[in-house]
Amino acid sequence: MRSHEIMSKLPHRWPFLLVDRVTKISQGSIEGCKNVSSGDFAFLGHFPEISIFPGVLIVESLAQLSGLLLAHRQADNKQENFDDDCDANSKIGFLTSIRKFNFIKTVEPGDQLFLKSILKGNSNDCYIFSVSAYVDKAEVASGELQLFLQRKDLVF
Repeated sequence: MRSHEIMSKLPHRWPFLLVDRVTKISQGSIEGCKNVSSGDFAFLGHFPEISIFPGVLIVESLAQLSGLLLAHRQADNKQENFDDDCDANSKIGFLTSIRKFNFIKTVEPGDQLFLKSILKGNSNDCYIFSVSAYVDKAEVASGELQLFLQRKDLVF
């Protein structure tokens, strides 16, 4: 999945679209990447002397990737817990919880952040993901995220 398809599934846009490509997707997991560039907006004011990609943006990248997995499942419309009359664009995922998150190493301009999200379970429209991020096969962050699927017509 490349950028135009990602943008068709997520409401995020520059400078806050933080998934550049999806490299692998199944019903229960997804992998992708974020290319960290010195031109990223975060480096304008986040430690200008020592450029470090903010941990909160790593979390957001993983949340967006998890949202892409939900959009993929929703589009397939074969999974339980999706309304039969619900089309792929009628719900939006909101990050509602960040749990047991660890930041292990810093991420700097020039790094390629590899992202992985595994669906652990759900209760109605709340979904729990085990997520991790890597640079050069070394884990840089991991934890759990919860996303809630909300009908768009109730939000916008």
